[in-house]
Amino acid sequence: MISPGSRARSFAAAHWPFLLLLALGVALRVVTVLGYRWTMWFPDSFEYMAGALEPEPSPARPAGYSFFLWALRPFHSFELVVVLQHLMGLGVAVMVYALLRGRFGLPGWGASLAAAPVLLDAYELQLEHMVMSDTLFTALLVGAVTAAMWRAVPRAGAAALAGVLLALAALTRSIALPLLLLLLVYLVVRGAGWRPVVLAAAGAAVPLALYATWFHSEHDRFAITNSSGIFLYSRAMTFVDCDEFDEPPPRRERVLCPVLPPEKRPASHYYIWAGKSVLRSDPSLPPWFSAEQEEIARDFALRAIRNQPGDYTATVWEELRLGFSWTRPVFPDKKTYVYYEFGREEKPLPNFIKADVPAYDAGRNTTRIVEPYAGFLRGYQDHVYMRGALITGLLAVGLVGVAAGWRRRGGPALLPWTLALAMTVVPAATVLFDYRYQPPVIPLACVAAALAVPRRTRPRPDAAMPVPEAAKTGAGAGGGALPDLSPR
Repeated sequence: MISPGSRARSFAAAHWPFLLLLALGVALRVVTVLGYRWTMWFPDSFEYMAGALEPEPSPARPAGYSFFLWALRPFHSFELVVVLQHLMGLGVAVMVYALLRGRFGLPGWGASLAAAPVLLDAYELQLEHMVMSDTLFTALLVGAVTAAMWRAVPRAGAAALAGVLLALAALTRSIALPLLLLLLVYLVVRGAGWRPVVLAAAGAAVPLALYATWFHSEHDRFAITNSSGIFLYSRAMTFVDCDEFDEPPPRRERVLCPVLPPEKRPASHYYIWAGKSVLRSDPSLPPWFSAEQEEIARDFALRAIRNQPGDYTATVWEELRLGFSWTRPVFPDKKTYVYYEFGREEKPLPNFIKADVPAYDAGRNTTRIVEPYAGFLRGYQDHVYMRGALITGLLAVGLVGVAAGWRRRGGPALLPWTLALAMTVVPAATVLFDYRYQPPVIPLACVAAALAVPRRTRPRPDAAMPVPEAAKTGAGAGGGALPDLSPR
């Protein structure tokens, strides 16, 4: 019988590149927790906090992350929130590595390289340390992809699990709603059969239907939010010119026509959240984020896109180019941009939420900055992050792999690549580009690119493939072989 120590040594010998990176990732997260005690804030954080203290379906965004905070509320600890989010980040890296190494048989260094950005990227660390939905969303998304791809042809149970996880991701960030359709298309294209497709759809439908029913009880409408049309309206406000319309807009929409020329207008999110925005200040419009206001805003936005398709396309492309660049130009404005930086100054929380934060965790009114840990992180963030040009390169490599695998119905890279592309394009097309939308793209783009690179080893046809005898004895090149990573 092989002793536990021998097994551990064999495992370490087989996976030492990833274990080394994982240790670095853990160390960086420890430094983050020590340097910024105990969490960091973004304007959206306070709505999530309010939803955790008094659960209700928000008309602006789904409440999945508020549920996460609500579940942790009995502990009254922001430390616990951010530690769990950092563990989620590590878990995403483990899923990337396990999928590429255990399912597809990539060499250890290749699978480790694909997992490295999640472990080491400074902006990933910072986003995990914020009271924000993005880390939970990424973990659910990568979990869904791992479940769907663990076997060459997804089985019914795995497909249902992928559907449930993607639905939960959609209830955390609504961008995942169109990703559900991409999952179903992938299952059909890969020849999974009718049962996995039906069960994936059913697995997604149940949590979405339950949430929509809850939303109906508060807002008299079966929906996830009342915001999609309003967000699209804000997108249109960066280019729309009502004088360019073939016909004048209906009377109820005319108040939405902007006065300033496009070059003098603020970023699109101003038209949603600013106190002086038309949606919030004009008494002729229905209440803010009501179903009626969303309908008017959506109709106006679609009218603008139909009449000015070239201007719309140019606007989307210009913002996508920001995400493709080597540097990080300030966007959408300086105030928003600095929220994604490890700061130097301790700032008090806004007065309107000072009662909410102590109700969740008493005495937490500021982010306490502790040196030298914080100084190290600021310097680290200046240099170690996934540049937009690198993400673009990963998407390009993934596209080559999907195209090369057309005889195999796009190959295994099809799902992660299509999801990564959708999450790159959809924000810029529906509201605006934002740097915090990039981290969820990175692990999927890494998986797609890794699968596109030619390799000698073949993917395992069945995740339950037995371990070779040499692996059981710890023999083989490098002092160890890949142990069976299949789920039990």
